[in-house]
Amino acid sequence: MSKKRKNKNLRLRQSDAAEAAAKKRVLYGNLLRLLCLIAVTMAVFCIYRFFIDKYYFNYVLTVYMIIAAVVIFSYVIYNRGFSRKGLTPDMLPDTMSDEEKKEFIEDGERRLVKSRPLLILIFAFAFTFVADIMELYALPLIKDIFTK
Repeated sequence: MSKKRKNKNLRLRQSDAAEAAAKKRVLYGNLLRLLCLIAVTMAVFCIYRFFIDKYYFNYVLTVYMIIAAVVIFSYVIYNRGFSRKGLTPDMLPDTMSDEEKKEFIEDGERRLVKSRPLLILIFAFAFTFVADIMELYALPLIKDIFTK
């Protein structure tokens, strides 16, 4: 085998190894995010259920709704209303230079990545409210259907 061919094969194997390592990092990052989502959701739900069982029902529900609203509005405001999502340099005005366009688009992508913890909180509160609504309305309805 010639030297060129050996070098080409070596480069291919190195790029495959780099790709595999990158995929592994993405997989571990996603797994870590999933575990954080589960842990935060369990914490939010357990705290909610603990205080709901006491006599603080009205206060807890109000506080949780206010916190959820603040987190949702913070997420939308921080991401600037998602106005930068899906933008291409062609969509931006011609008065901007190519460097400004690139920086503008990258800023939107950075904001989406940095706001992931808020998104985790949003899902935790949403799950908590959905579980509570299911318990209050859907389960009695299902019980009534099967008891008749």
